Amino acid sequence: MTARILKLLVTTVAAAFTLAACSSNEAPPENHPEPASARLFDAATHTELPQPYALPSGATTRIEVHYYGVDGADITNDLIADHYSSLTFAPTSFATVASVTGLRFQHDVTVDAAPAAASDLLIGWGHDELADELSFGPCAVTASGGAQAESHP
Repeated sequence: MTARILKLLVTTVAAAFTLAACSSNEAPPENHPEPASARLFDAATHTELPQPYALPSGATTRIEVHYYGVDGADITNDLIADHYSSLTFAPTSFATVASVTGLRFQHDVTVDAAPAAASDLLIGWGHDELADELSFGPCAVTASGGAQAESHP
């Protein structure tokens, strides 16, 4: 009889712990929308760069990536805390890209190519610094003539 009561008690306690674990008060992880498109902005002026993109040869431009949902709404602020962006030029010799410390969606882009040179650009998005889960593009980019003053804050 004592063994039966002890077994019943252990089973009841185990069931209570299982229920407690299953009914946590923690909120489920927030689901962020996945971007459907991306656009580039000049971070210094907060203006969208017109396509096809033209970046000044021999100069550095701070570029900010904005992501948009399927409905066309800018979802950048919903993503910025937990995601990263990347810019990849092909050929890679066209430009040098440096991430901006603390600003996951901004990059300093220095065009190394001569004026009128062309490149393809892929814009990446992801949960780590590689930002390789989604890519947008390729987008056409040309090096515009003459170096302009550096364009970043």
